[in-house]
Amino acid sequence: MSTFQGLEIAKTGLFVSQKALDVTGHNIANANTPGYTRQVVDMVSIAPPTTFGMYDQWGKAIGEGVKIQDIRQIRDQFLDNQYRRENKFLGKWETKAQVLAAIENIFNEPSDSGINTVLNNFFNSLQELSKNPESLTVRAEVRERAIALADTFNTVYQHLYDKLNELNSTIQSRIAEINSYAERISKLNNEIYRFELTGQTANDLRDQRNLLVDQLSKLINITTYEDSNGNFRIDIAGQALVAGSTAFTMSLNNTGEVVWDLTGTPVNPSSGVLKGLLDMRDGDSTNGVKGVPYYINEWNKLAYSMAQAINEVHKSGYGLDGSTGIPLFTDFTTPYDSTVQYAQLIKVSSHILADDGLQKIAAASSDATLPGDNTNALKLIALRDQAISELDGATFDDFARSLISNLGVDAEQANLMQKNQKFMIKQIDLNRQSISGVSLDEEMTNMLKYQKSYAASARMITAIDELLDTLINKMGIVGR
Repeated sequence: MSTFQGLEIAKTGLFVSQKALDVTGHNIANANTPGYTRQVVDMVSIAPPTTFGMYDQWGKAIGEGVKIQDIRQIRDQFLDNQYRRENKFLGKWETKAQVLAAIENIFNEPSDSGINTVLNNFFNSLQELSKNPESLTVRAEVRERAIALADTFNTVYQHLYDKLNELNSTIQSRIAEINSYAERISKLNNEIYRFELTGQTANDLRDQRNLLVDQLSKLINITTYEDSNGNFRIDIAGQALVAGSTAFTMSLNNTGEVVWDLTGTPVNPSSGVLKGLLDMRDGDSTNGVKGVPYYINEWNKLAYSMAQAINEVHKSGYGLDGSTGIPLFTDFTTPYDSTVQYAQLIKVSSHILADDGLQKIAAASSDATLPGDNTNALKLIALRDQAISELDGATFDDFARSLISNLGVDAEQANLMQKNQKFMIKQIDLNRQSISGVSLDEEMTNMLKYQKSYAASARMITAIDELLDTLINKMGIVGR
């Protein structure tokens, strides 16, 4: 081994230590960067030459220093997959919890303006009517309570219908967001592929891609894999969303179904925010999912049943003016039809709203017993405790309470599932951060280690320089 070879060995130590310090500095600089993965330098010794040289007679061959084999990320793919698998369930339950909370606010129970209170007020006004059937003041109270009841049906229906439209708009926004993620990931795939053709690893670009994939995993169920050639792919139920540098998009068709733009086939997401939104927009309980359509249907059923039952009794009675056959609410003459929005249509009948409408409130059962007859008012009051076939044998009060109670149970379940998923995601992410995250204490230790290594290599060069000075300038000059 020549003295000059020692310089080359020390030089490799100098350069590798410098690069290791650069990587350490990069880690420290990105300690708070979302999605950043800690990088480490893999060093290997440079093997000695396999051919014999002129200096081999002076000793065994030694290595030629150190080199960087790789600058790699410390990342656990199993934890990444686990995080993304649980993240999609968090997205679904988080979305359901938010929508169900909004529906609870729409029904506004318990409150002074909720359906239970309005129902009580209406039947209480009928109770007062039975005590004083000829009083116009009491009759005015009955009309106002009937108007409030109809308005409650109308208002709640309108809010539910608006929520349905809002969900549809949100679904379109989420689809656009998914398409955007796919496009950005496909571009990163292309950049990573081109960069790594040089033999290097695009760690920072891979971090950006992993962060986007994490965020995408909350929106829709995905699976990811990378082949031996570095081609990265994202699938949704076996269909490619991203394949290398190509992104495939989706949209809503005319029937509100999410389809692939390329083929027109359904996407059918099984989880994620998008699945939660679709369940809340389409769930009518036929598939076990109760979304806005289910609550609209139940609300329509209650409005229809109440109007029909009250109208049937009211039309059989007589008003103060001897009128009969007059409905109190909108008269739905056809059997119940789930496609008709009864809660939107129910109103107090125009006969009752007319100037002489108070006279037409039918408290009596016969025109011969006017004005003090209250028997028909009592029949109206009795409806409060009557089992209604259209309501599966429940009373108005029981059906309304059951509807609100079921909503509360659904919301509670969604909140519980959301809470559980958040806890699970947090634990998985903590495990990921313990492996992939930057520890400033560890990086400071590495910085000192590489700094000393750099200084030692520099000192080695100085020592060899002194040897060369002795060899060149001082050998053979004794006695001159």
